[in-house]
Amino acid sequence: MISAFLSALLAIGLPRGSPPAPGDPPPTPRTEQEVREQVEVYLGSIDTPIRLDRWRALGAQAAPILEEIATSTSELPTRRARALEGLSAVGGPEVATRMLQIAQSDEQPSVVRMSAMRGLGRLMTSRQLVPALRPVLEKSPEVQIRAAAAEVLARHAPKTACAVVRAQLGREPESQHGAYRRAMASCSVP
Repeated sequence: MISAFLSALLAIGLPRGSPPAPGDPPPTPRTEQEVREQVEVYLGSIDTPIRLDRWRALGAQAAPILEEIATSTSELPTRRARALEGLSAVGGPEVATRMLQIAQSDEQPSVVRMSAMRGLGRLMTSRQLVPALRPVLEKSPEVQIRAAAAEVLARHAPKTACAVVRAQLGREPESQHGAYRRAMASCSVP
């Protein structure tokens, strides 16, 4: 039984290398192949969160690789979400447009949309963020998506977004208020 499991793991082609230790300096790959291999290592890490500085160290060469993975419907949603996280660290202005499309699409998996929204929080100014995520906050059919939009808005644009978040909370049934706990905690900070 164990040997069959190990054979299956080997057959799927696990990425080479190991995830970085928390104190290790970020690697600086040089060739496209080295960048691709490092992206695969980062996407394959299960228990080790990849810090934004590690993604940034991969440089602009990683952006097309990460975008390809993030937008592929044949990839696992969790893998796409991690690719979006990396893309928000290495990408440029065109990345925000792609992430906004993903965040606003009700056809995307929830984990992918939430990752895109967090990425937008890093890429957009607070002035851009409110009009970008307000439609998601107000119209998404899923409460966890609305709550994620509220959290990103409250965290990254509290001066302009908290009134919008409070108004949405007022429209939600009381049974959904718990989903907005993090957003409201960010809004209550002076």
